[in-house]
Amino acid sequence: APRHHRPGMVPILVQVLGGASIIVAGAHFFVGGLEALAGRVGFPPFLMSLIVAPIATELPEKFNSILWLGRQKDTLALGNITGAMVFQSSIIPALGIFLTPWSLDVVQALPALLALLSALIVYAMVRRHGRIRPPALLLGGVIYAIYLAIAL
Repeated sequence: APRHHRPGMVPILVQVLGGASIIVAGAHFFVGGLEALAGRVGFPPFLMSLIVAPIATELPEKFNSILWLGRQKDTLALGNITGAMVFQSSIIPALGIFLTPWSLDVVQALPALLALLSALIVYAMVRRHGRIRPPALLLGGVIYAIYLAIAL
């Protein structure tokens, strides 16, 4: 028979605070490692973070979704991607904006402008055609490659 046990507030708070602490410690470790790697290879840390961080943070989510799609669990796959995108587009930037002293030069502001351009292209396609087509997504990759070419 299934148990209908509702955990108390203390175990919930311990899990949430413990999980958040591990995420913060992992992020600190990741950023330190990224800076060290950039120094060793003689690459600007900002550019290294633009290349490595999205791959390291989002690629596992994509693989999870691909595995779920292979098991005909498309709702889980879509929920996984959607949840990751919501998390990455709301909580993290809000904390970053709040806790970071911003002093961006053109090379650092350019990716934000290009990301907005890419999002605008996708939005325009959805408004016009009612769906996202692969060329719009590929164009986002082209825009990213253009940025890397300019920045390097």
